[in-house]
Parts: sequence; structure tokens; C-alpha cells
Amino acid sequence: MISWFKKIFGMKPKLFRHGDLLIRKVSSIPKTAILTSTNIIAEGEKIGHNHELKGSQQVFETLDKQLYFEAKQDVILKHPDHNTLDIPKGRYIVEHQRRYDPFEDTQEEVMD
Repeated sequence: MISWFKKIFGMKPKLFRHGDLLIRKVSSIPKTAILTSTNIIAEGEKIGHNHELKGSQQVFETLDKQLYFEAKQDVILKHPDHNTLDIPKGRYIVEHQRRYDPFEDTQEEVMD
């Protein structure tokens, strides 16, 4: 995916969509973020349906449960229900899609 995007737009993409996740490139990871020992950036509703990074990377989590990751090289993001996604080297924040119910005035995280 990266090569055709770069050919057309002259740069690597900075935003990625993978199911219920939006992955956005950031300039830095907060200094307060703690290194985790996982390559899973989101768990699915079903057992084994995780969004999983493959390649040289580090996943960080802040105290308010916000996830970031640093891809030390181009990495692959896998999930059983979605196409495999190539993500270039860099630092990223992982944002979960949210659903808002205006009648109940509630919001919840969407999971796939």
C-alpha cells in the first residue's frame, strides 16, 4: 500500500484505518508513556481477533490507557477480519472509533 500511495502523492501516508482503529503518525511519544511487552494494539470482541503488529516495534501505554507504538522499521498490522496493512517506520497513536447515542447522551468504544 505504501508504494502506490507514495507514487501518486509523493509521500508516505500519515493516517491509517484498520477496522475500528485510526492510526495516526505523531512526532513523539509522551515521556510518561510506559513500554509494554506486547505487540497487540487492540483486542477484538472474539477471542483471537486482535490487531497485532508484526515486525520491529515497541508499544507504549500512558496512565490514561492511550496506546502509542514506534515502528523501528516498516511493520505489518494483522487482524483476521481485515486486510493486512503495511505501516512505515515512525511513531503512531492508536485511536479507537467511538459511537455516540444522542438520545441516551452516551458514548462507547466500538470493537470489531
